[in-house]
Amino acid sequence: MITVARAVTSGELEPVPGFIESAFNPLVYHAAVACLRGREFDGSRLAVVVSSLIGDATTTGLASRLLVNRQVHNAILFMQATTNAVLGFLSRELDLTGPLLSVSTVDEDPLDTAELLLTDPELDAVLLLTVELAADERTTAVYRLLGRTPPTTDGASALLLERDPQ
Repeated sequence: MITVARAVTSGELEPVPGFIESAFNPLVYHAAVACLRGREFDGSRLAVVVSSLIGDATTTGLASRLLVNRQVHNAILFMQATTNAVLGFLSRELDLTGPLLSVSTVDEDPLDTAELLLTDPELDAVLLLTVELAADERTTAVYRLLGRTPPTTDGASALLLERDPQ
């Protein structure tokens, strides 16, 4: 049996130390914290999965524009452009030592990944985080190529899937 806790985050959020320019990582962080708040868990028995179709397109786009315009590149943008950048921060803040994964939703349903992880007898739960940013002109074209509807707002959701304790 699986129990589910859900949290949804969108709109203006408190900044997350060390992350700049994009709402992607703060969305992931705040959705995770909202979902796990008030729950007791063993951080070594909890897997965390971040899933996104496009990833942090804001940071990637900014880095690309700096490069094309021959401007100085901000080195912190490289790290933040990876969708799992916030997982290190989350693991430190919440004492998570279980598996941390980042997956694309182009061909995979992230629920399949969570279900597979829950077959591991060393895990009790999977925190599944999905995040997408509002599409700009460039990412709208990508969404259309993939046959998907571009999102119009930034948002993240979190599902905590727990194995029945019996």
